[in-house]
Amino acid sequence: MLLLLTAINANAQLIDTILNVSSYKLHFRILKGDNSPILFESGGGLDATQWDSIATVIHHRSHATVITYDRAGFGRSSLDTLNYSILQEIKGLESALQRLGYSDDNLLLVGHSLGGFYNRLYAARHPKQVKGILLLDPRIPSYTDMRFARRYFQSLNRKDFESEYMSLYYVLAKMEHNSNYVRQVPLPTTIPVLNIMAETGPFLEAKENERFKADQRDLVKASRNRSLVFAKGSTHNIPHDKPKLVIEQVIHFYKKYLL
Repeated sequence: MLLLLTAINANAQLIDTILNVSSYKLHFRILKGDNSPILFESGGGLDATQWDSIATVIHHRSHATVITYDRAGFGRSSLDTLNYSILQEIKGLESALQRLGYSDDNLLLVGHSLGGFYNRLYAARHPKQVKGILLLDPRIPSYTDMRFARRYFQSLNRKDFESEYMSLYYVLAKMEHNSNYVRQVPLPTTIPVLNIMAETGPFLEAKENERFKADQRDLVKASRNRSLVFAKGSTHNIPHDKPKLVIEQVIHFYKKYLL
């Protein structure tokens, strides 16, 4: 394990570490605090730097331990292409959190876009530990999403992906399978969910963006302890476009369910 421990201020430390999990490595950045952890899941094709503009602010205001990491194949994390699947990734995350000492802590999960798949699967496997999920324009697994993933991947050519983008190719190649897998794992209705929906969706086709929004609304309607916030003026990348909104909503949600 490569470990770098740096003092940020008198009350906080940054842990920057790379852990071996099974056949690949995961890179974590952790702001240690006195209160329960917040675990951030980045959007598809992105790494932990997506949260740089908000993680420190949330840490200071909530005194929470803030955990960000690069998923397999992105940032400083490696990828096992032979065994790659969303379940393998979640098991790797679980192993890493156990070694870092957070396997038994209550958690708030925050996920953008594809990160919502990982939030849902982790919550289903740890329903007592996860006290809330905050989703930012999340991808929702469904038969329709699977069909879209299949069509999109079939339109791609592997030769068009340069070596530094091959991890994204593998993510897209597994998207239909992963959507199908997560679709069959019920999201516990006991866990409060806040869904923040962007005004502008991620797709070029209007009908796909409308489907994307309808799926989010259906997710919220499925349980009484789920709510929806509309991020007016935001594109799909809400953390980039509306960092203040994300910070305020995370802090409010965290205080309500974890403090």
